[in-house]
Amino acid sequence: QAEVNRFEASVVRSMGKKYWLALANLIWLGCWPAGMVHASTEQMVVASPSIQHDWYQNSTAEQARHELELQLQEAVLAQLHPDFYRLWQQLQKIPADRRGALYDEAFGKLARFQQAWRAMDLVAREQMQTLKLDLTKPLAHEPLGDNLLDQVKQLRPQVAEYEAVRDEVRKLLAMPMAKHWPTLDMPTLRAGESATELGQIRSILNELGDGAPNHQDATYDAETEQAIKQFQRRHGLTADGIIGRQTRSWLNTGPQVRASLLLRNLWRRDLVDHLAGRYVLVNIPDYRLSVVESGSEVFTSRVIVGKEQRATPILASEIRSIVLNPAWHVPRSILSKDILPKLGRDPAYLDREQFEVIDGEGNPVQFSEDGWHHALASGFPYRLRQKPGDHNALGRYKFYLPNNDAIYLHSTPRKALFEQGARAFSSGCIRVEHADDLAELLLADSRYQPDKVASILKETQTKWLPLTTPIPVFTVYWSSWIDEEGRQQLRNDIYGFDRVSFQSRLL
Repeated sequence: QAEVNRFEASVVRSMGKKYWLALANLIWLGCWPAGMVHASTEQMVVASPSIQHDWYQNSTAEQARHELELQLQEAVLAQLHPDFYRLWQQLQKIPADRRGALYDEAFGKLARFQQAWRAMDLVAREQMQTLKLDLTKPLAHEPLGDNLLDQVKQLRPQVAEYEAVRDEVRKLLAMPMAKHWPTLDMPTLRAGESATELGQIRSILNELGDGAPNHQDATYDAETEQAIKQFQRRHGLTADGIIGRQTRSWLNTGPQVRASLLLRNLWRRDLVDHLAGRYVLVNIPDYRLSVVESGSEVFTSRVIVGKEQRATPILASEIRSIVLNPAWHVPRSILSKDILPKLGRDPAYLDREQFEVIDGEGNPVQFSEDGWHHALASGFPYRLRQKPGDHNALGRYKFYLPNNDAIYLHSTPRKALFEQGARAFSSGCIRVEHADDLAELLLADSRYQPDKVASILKETQTKWLPLTTPIPVFTVYWSSWIDEEGRQQLRNDIYGFDRVSFQSRLL
């Protein structure tokens, strides 16, 4: 008999899937420390006899085989773990009627992956830290179901758009150009200019559904420009019709990589549909904030996030207060990297931007000219505080959420930056375009109604407004999804969480 994996059952087997969804929600919401979760799962595991499925007994088993193969293929494309690639390779070499042991192994590893995924914290999930998971550990519980097909379907990520993603992946892999995707290497191209590559560009646009004309004209015409603008919007780029470096890079991105990104993000979204109540979601690669209530988006705003060197962290916290007319206490890292070099070149910078120097007790400090030179030469052992007002880097609104990275949401006086397609400009905090509307929404059930807020904003005194009910907030890293029109959306991998490849060809 070929190799059969050992499956371990849990003493809480009867709790099944509902237990894991509830547990995952606790981890997601930050209500249960990860260490307690790991200790609990270890305690549940007990020995059980080895289990072997009959993958050939009836038509339902045939459907289960097909479903398992599709899930294994999707796991390979998503680059979840090297074991899935090894199993896929082995599966192709063995006749269909002799794959029972491999089906058992694939079933077991997919089940172990799902359970390990549910036990991971939010940061590890969003960063897709899955390549080193141990998929040989005993199962905490077996997938439940009346038949084998039901059990296999339980191994899918729990996302409402799963079938839509699977259908899109099928279409991508079946594209006529999929195995021979062209690579463009050309200078920046603007409307009205000519390039021999335009025929290839139109073919790519049409293959991906962006509706370019079918002629081979070497002139960059208006119809092709409109198709490029649609393509740019779908990839989160500034829709200017200019075929520059980033647009060219996405044109060079073939169907297999697009399928891979869709499937990786399907796992990132696993369990989100099960979150209850109202929460704030910041999708970092999309540069967008949403307020979700009962599963529906009730508010959205463009945001600016941290640049690659000062990335906005993945976090789960809650907004507890809104600060009106905030003062900005400059973090030491920004002081050292950004402001002190400016002071060396422009001594009037602090006065112009209305900063005051404070000591360790928070008291203002005044310097003579010699005192300034001495303070700068000694590494500037002081802090900076920017006075409240329209000039303030935080604008008029700050949304306070406790976290270890001193990250918060805030408004900004630099509104023009929101017109950029890629908006990774900050030092880690999240700038919200419509911060005033977000504040009004979150304060709707408090005593701070719009007229009272407007009165406070006329002053320059800082005012903390506690929320009646703190609202959960999550920063996530969703770089591809299917939109409401059934089209794939993609975003730049600004922090490199999807730079992974453990094999030269996926399938």
